[in-house]
Amino acid sequence: MAKILPDREIRPLIGSVLVNGHVERLNPNGIELRLGKRVRFHSTNEERDLAPDCYLKVSPGESVVISSLETIDFTNETVSKYFPGKTMMGLITPTTTMMREGISQVSTKIDVGFRGNLNWGLRNSSTRDLILAFGEPIFKLTLLLLDKDESPETPYGGRPHDAYQDSAGVVRSKRQIPADMPEGKVVSSSFKDLDPKKALRDAGYPFDHIGTELISLHGKFEVVSSNVALLKDDFDTRARELTLKIEKETSSLMKNIEESKVSVIEKVESLFDRKFMGMIGTIVGAISIMYAIATFLVSKSMSKDVVGLVSLLAGVAIILTTFSITRRSK
Repeated sequence: MAKILPDREIRPLIGSVLVNGHVERLNPNGIELRLGKRVRFHSTNEERDLAPDCYLKVSPGESVVISSLETIDFTNETVSKYFPGKTMMGLITPTTTMMREGISQVSTKIDVGFRGNLNWGLRNSSTRDLILAFGEPIFKLTLLLLDKDESPETPYGGRPHDAYQDSAGVVRSKRQIPADMPEGKVVSSSFKDLDPKKALRDAGYPFDHIGTELISLHGKFEVVSSNVALLKDDFDTRARELTLKIEKETSSLMKNIEESKVSVIEKVESLFDRKFMGMIGTIVGAISIMYAIATFLVSKSMSKDVVGLVSLLAGVAIILTTFSITRRSK
């Protein structure tokens, strides 16, 4: 008949059947298994390594697969050294400490003949982060000693599909789904059609409170979205009107500038023409007068010095007259 081993019979197995097991983790009818160095996060499909003095954080709602620090060796060769003619299997159950912290775990078993690290799944169902230390006890192992007639015909590891024998760290699921699976062969519920807000309200505390808050927030968001849309439409309208007004004013300003430029150019040209013609006329007239004066003086038998002096005075008079005309025309 199967026998559950007490602590005194488990102690000698530490180091061989329970590689890396620690005597301080012994219970009256089992031994605690600890968090190992490998972890996989379901949410992101990431794998991470833990080291001594490191901690694992599992966020609320997050599920992880963790590995055991211990290596289990339930092969007949190892077990028979302590219990000849018998085999051994184990039951894995969560510690009550983890359950008290809102952690969801499942119980499982270790088959006769298994050898390797154990993998467990746990989910943080609490509303706070779960912090686990490397080497912290997570599960309890209960050892069952089986008689010959209770032992399996083929122990674990003896069949081709025993994919987890000699596992190390976290071993991913070996289950395979056909890639060419016809869509019509898939049977599923109408889960995707459910109203998530209603589902939250029906789930009980604290999710019903979350669902109520989400509905309230959704209503406020719709109001805000409507107001934002109105503001956007009003802004777009005003922007278009302002753009048209700027274009109109710019066009009018450019037209006025062009007209003013033409008018200024015409006035400058007219003024320049008047000044230039006046100056030319004055100079020509002055030269004619100087020539007449010089001719007159020569005919009167005036000396060349007198003629030169008179011509000089006439030239100065011409310059002064031209300067005076130019200043008055400005």
